[in-house]
Amino acid sequence: MLETNNQILSTLHRIVAFILISDLVYAIYNLIMHMPKYFIGGLLGRIALIVVHFLCAKSVRTGSTSSRIGSILMTVFMLNMFPLGTVMAVVMLFFSLFKWEKDSTFKLPTELQKS
Repeated sequence: MLETNNQILSTLHRIVAFILISDLVYAIYNLIMHMPKYFIGGLLGRIALIVVHFLCAKSVRTGSTSSRIGSILMTVFMLNMFPLGTVMAVVMLFFSLFKWEKDSTFKLPTELQKS
């Protein structure tokens, strides 16, 4: 298997996307059973989040700065998804900020002392 940059972060974005897919299935079940009035926007929003997380999972492997910023933004929005989303978001922020595998602009204090 070909090793790429930021493999753990890419896997975490995929896991979040699959969690959102299960949430989408549950939302469709609620749509069929209860027929809420304003539900289409919620479904479209969930589908958009799933697509964006899969795109983030694909792009963080390149290690580019734009994919890093996108990953950080998506992770910051995930902090509100308590409790599982918050824990995953903290781990993803750690990998996005401190363990990025291409010219990290954010360094841990111990790395600053070494250089």
